[in-house]
Amino acid sequence: MAAISGVGAGAGILVLFYLALVVVSIVAWVRILSKAGYSGWWILIAIVPIVNLVMFLVFAFSTWPIEQQLAAARAQHPGGYGPPPGGWVPPASGYAPPPSAGYPPPMTGYPPPTPSGYPPPAAPYPSPPQQPPTPPASGMA
Repeated sequence: MAAISGVGAGAGILVLFYLALVVVSIVAWVRILSKAGYSGWWILIAIVPIVNLVMFLVFAFSTWPIEQQLAAARAQHPGGYGPPPGGWVPPASGYAPPPSAGYPPPMTGYPPPTPSGYPPPAAPYPSPPQQPPTPPASGMA
């Protein structure tokens, strides 16, 4: 009996998770539709099986209300959106170009290069003195 109640509790948690996911999805779609200029109630069209696909294509390829408002604003101000309400004021501190163009003068004080271009190699470690090999002692005499 304990295994059956564990399965029921797991199924209940899964149902609550799916309900929370559906609520968050609906809220997100309502916000997207509202920002596009449509009423959030258009989300209910998703319930109708074939109509939801047709309306998806209509929403995807039609001119959205927000795009119509932007086109009207652009037509009213052809050079842009017009000046700001208080007028444009340049910033107090900004980027200043460098005082002179070109490369800086070469630095002085470097030592002259060695004739080969590289410093001479360091002396290798001294090797131990070589002694002539001694012949092996043989027992025949």
